[in-house]
Amino acid sequence: MNLKQKIRGLAQRTSAPVKAFAVLSILTACASSDTVGLSSNANKASAVFLESSTKITDGALHFDGKKLNHKTFENPSTGPEYDYFFGRNISAHGDAVKPYKHYVFMTWYKGGKEERNVMLSRFNTKTGVVKTVQFPHRHTGFRGNPLVGESHNTIGLAVSPKNGTIHMVYDMHAYVDDDANGRFKGRFVNDFFRYSHSVIGAADVPDDEFTLEQFVKDTSEVSQGADDYKHLTMTGNLADKENFSALTYPKFYTSKDGELLHYMRWGGNNNGAYYFNKYDAEKQEWTRFTPFNHKDQKTHGNAYNWGLYGQMKYINGKLRVGFQQRSANNNDRYKYQNGVYYAYSDHPDGLGDWKNVDGENMTWPLVDSDEIKIFEPGDYIDHQEPNSVHIVRGFDWTVTENEDLHFITHVRSTNTKRSDYKEVSIHAFKPANAKDFTVTTDFTGADSIYTSGDSIFIIGLKNGYPFVEKAKGGTNDFEVVYQQTSGVKFDHGTIHIENGKAYYYLMEKGAGNSLPLHLQVIDLGVSR
Repeated sequence: MNLKQKIRGLAQRTSAPVKAFAVLSILTACASSDTVGLSSNANKASAVFLESSTKITDGALHFDGKKLNHKTFENPSTGPEYDYFFGRNISAHGDAVKPYKHYVFMTWYKGGKEERNVMLSRFNTKTGVVKTVQFPHRHTGFRGNPLVGESHNTIGLAVSPKNGTIHMVYDMHAYVDDDANGRFKGRFVNDFFRYSHSVIGAADVPDDEFTLEQFVKDTSEVSQGADDYKHLTMTGNLADKENFSALTYPKFYTSKDGELLHYMRWGGNNNGAYYFNKYDAEKQEWTRFTPFNHKDQKTHGNAYNWGLYGQMKYINGKLRVGFQQRSANNNDRYKYQNGVYYAYSDHPDGLGDWKNVDGENMTWPLVDSDEIKIFEPGDYIDHQEPNSVHIVRGFDWTVTENEDLHFITHVRSTNTKRSDYKEVSIHAFKPANAKDFTVTTDFTGADSIYTSGDSIFIIGLKNGYPFVEKAKGGTNDFEVVYQQTSGVKFDHGTIHIENGKAYYYLMEKGAGNSLPLHLQVIDLGVSR
């Protein structure tokens, strides 16, 4: 009996959860190469299953040294280990994987410590070929020191469905060009924003033509030479360069009409704003950035400055924002973040008509975050002392196809040794037809929450193996529907969901600062 026959038999005689585990067992037993796949007949089973698993590279950058802080970062190791600031992960991290037609595109940094090149891989699902482009630019490192890895310098990636152009924004963390006497010591003069793009149709070229020659060099007056593929602005006009300064965390979205949208955070952790722009495929250029909220909120009449920790997302034809606030008030009871905030725009490009969760008009650009506040996770811990409540990880949000709204977050006591220490994971959700949110602590916690169709998903790693939990939108009824139990173990990954499939881009567990990357495509078993 061949693989197709085994899977078809399972689809006829087993329940959905059992099918997921059984199909995975067959794949593990039958796969004999780095790439495995299922026939389209298996989709009819409506179960969650592994569609394919492909090794992308053997050598992506990872930080394997010591975690440095503001007292130690000026003395990093000069040996083989790669010390870092913030976190260990820089490859398979951020907005790094996007499907396009029968291709999947992935960005990463080349390992190890002496390499660090920006890389772009394209997996052709029809031919099984992975082609990779190496860019001359190397990871800058924390504040421009290549001996200190900087996990926030992720690579954002997009492909335009309208003209087949590829777009990348990368390797920056609030860089500026006029800071000669400040923390950057003038290291980013005319190099504070990094944008690369291809010629029209580059995303569709044959495998043997997918090369660096498909990308456009910077020939402007600030070009760094014949091998410079970095552009200082996205508009193509150097007069706009101040609009592209001090930005971090690039993220791209594609609208239902095939328009590309992009946003970044402008400013710092406790004084920032979300800025977004749009790609004009006909003119082959991006607009200047537009603010969702004002930075320096005190100068606009607010009592304090604040920053955003969350995401701008394009879901169900609307541009939306969900975040937690980091206040510049260092004497309140929150050590870092607080609150859950949400807004959406009824304008197709987000250029006005911004509303809070109840559909009421809000000030735009936003100044007072309380206009869009939903609830306070800190209320689930009864500490009142300054900096006693710790909210950092485990925040995300999503909206189902039916407009069910979901938020997850995590709160704990800052002092883990206090006698009344408390730690709580929270899931707040509002079904589309409900007036109020349901807030529950009967939730195991997660780093991210996803949606496809009218379902919500928690996808992650357990003991190094991918798993999927699923619930109906507007509920908290999660159940495990997929759990890998053998094969390659993974350290971390990043996920993009499209057309009922999770594109799980993963780094293999291992030692050193050059580790393999894999792409797993998981069918989520939703109708589409």
